[in-house]
Formats: sequence, C-alpha cells, structure tokens
Amino acid sequence: MPAAPKISIITSVYDAKDYLPLTVRSILAQTFTDFELLLVEDGSPNGCGELCDELAKTDPRIRVFHKPNGGPASAANVGLDNARGDYVGFVDSDDLIEPTMYETLYRALQSTGARVAACAGDAIDEAGAPIPGREITIRRTGERDAMELLLDSFQTGSFYGPLSWNKLFDRRLFTEKGIRYDETMFFGDDASILHLVYEGERAVCLTDVLYHYRTRRGQITGKLFPPRKLDNLRMYWDWLTYFAARPERAEYYQWAVAWYWQMFYLFWCMAAEAGTLAGLRSAFLAHKKHLNALLPAILRCPYVPGFEKFRALLFTVSPDLAYGLAKIWGRSAR
Repeated sequence: MPAAPKISIITSVYDAKDYLPLTVRSILAQTFTDFELLLVEDGSPNGCGELCDELAKTDPRIRVFHKPNGGPASAANVGLDNARGDYVGFVDSDDLIEPTMYETLYRALQSTGARVAACAGDAIDEAGAPIPGREITIRRTGERDAMELLLDSFQTGSFYGPLSWNKLFDRRLFTEKGIRYDETMFFGDDASILHLVYEGERAVCLTDVLYHYRTRRGQITGKLFPPRKLDNLRMYWDWLTYFAARPERAEYYQWAVAWYWQMFYLFWCMAAEAGTLAGLRSAFLAHKKHLNALLPAILRCPYVPGFEKFRALLFTVSPDLAYGLAKIWGRSAR
C-alpha cells in the first residue's frame, strides 16, 4: 500500500455531473501534490457515479466511494471514515479552488502549529463568472482563538467561520474528539459541529481568496424556503445552549441569543412569503417552545434593539399578529 498522503480532500457528489470534471481538475492542479481526493458519490441518479469512476482512472490519487443517498453530512462522514491524510479539507462538487489553496493553508498550519487554517472565498454563477458582493472573508487575520471565528460571524454576519469548505483541518480534531457531522441535517450540516471542532484550538485566518463557491438555480441552498432549511434553527439552538453552559463565553451566548431570535423571525417571514408556512407551521411551533423559554434572555440582550425586543414579545404571544403588523408597516412605509 502506498504511503499515506499528507492531505485528504473530500468531495461529496450529488447532481453535479456538469460541474464535477471542472471541480476535480481544479483540485488535481494543486501546487501541493501530496494529497488524495475522495469522491463520495451519494446515490446520485444522473450518472454521477459512473463519472466518478471514469475520473478515478485519470489519476491514482482519486478514490471513489459509492453509497445510497443520505445527504451531504452522511457523505462527509464516509469521507472522514476513509481519509488517510494527516489533514482534511472539503470541496463541494460544483465549486472551484485556486491552485495554491492547499499549499497556502498547509504552510500556515506548519508555520504556527495551529490545527485549523482558513481562507477567503467568493461566488461564481453557473457559467463560472464572478458574482459581485458575495465574498466571504474575515476582519482580523493571523493566528487567534478558533472560537473567535464564530464570534466574528455573529458580529458581522460573515460565513467565514461557520463553513467547512474554506478550511484545512488537522484530522485529529475529528478522530480524537469523536466529532461527526449530523446526518439528520441537510442545511447547516457543516456548521453545526464546528463549535466542537474549535473548542480549545487555535486557527490561522487568511484573506487570500482561494475558494470559489458556485450558486446554481434549484440547488438546496438557492430555494426560497425549502422545509429542511429549519435545520438551521437547530444549529443556532445548539450553539446557544453550548455557550449558555460556558460562563466564560458570556458574550458569545448573548450574540447567539440575538441570532436565534433574528433567524427564527426571518425564517417565519420567508416561509410566509414563499407560501409554505401552512405546511411548516407544526415544525415551526416545535421550535417555538425554545423561543418562548428564551424570551427573558432576548429582552435582556444588549445586541437586540429595543423595537426588536417588542417584536419578539409580540411574536411569542401571537406569531401571526406580529407578522401581520409587520406587513402593514411595510406597506405603509412603501
């Protein structure tokens, strides 16, 4: 058996036949060559499995794993279970990366001794053209407490911290801590476990734009409000309860409270505007018990503006009334 590579790159493959060859080509073009590429074909019905097998014939560093469809978290776990590298990275099956991405991240880890390195990214459309205004970056660069990546996300709304694909991880962060992606989640699956990965770790933050994520019509992240988007409420609630149990992270908890309320209300409005609220009402109400219990913390939170505190109070009493008044206010403002 050949020696284990330094880096394992995991690509979950589903419904990406038109883009996968370009993605694989950008990975194989890495200036850091000591890697393996794990293509985890997640039961895609449109010939992706056969395409993965054909691509594997072109380079011995490609390994293919076929599995029944179980979602992106399930595929990521198969990749982690079979990864042989000391470090692990993730690339979505329709995205592109710069040739220097993994060399840059690997050198950052080696020079600092940190176990997480991250880069910036930007968006491309279906044709590969840049989409202005969709950059993902961070305010402060250099080595820092890894958990600050989430705090930065709370404060700015940037997704730089709560993503897996713009990072290179020491694989021991998953094996030693027993961390696996939550296979019941289709949205927020990569972000939902990162607070556990970051705990007690240092991260190197770079603003080099090395990752290009593709936005396609019809993909799960592009629909107005698919039902599984409520998975994100679980993610925010998990973060909130995690920080609530850690008094030394009081600021993180306050921000998590503000974001849980903000996302709950935003999702309710999005579902209503999309016409899917009636079918999702019971699922929303299952989450609303958390919101009701959180109301005192929302009213005390320094990061929730005064009007939003009033809206949260009204919403916990009657979501429909709060949303109806917001629509009336919006029409009158226009």
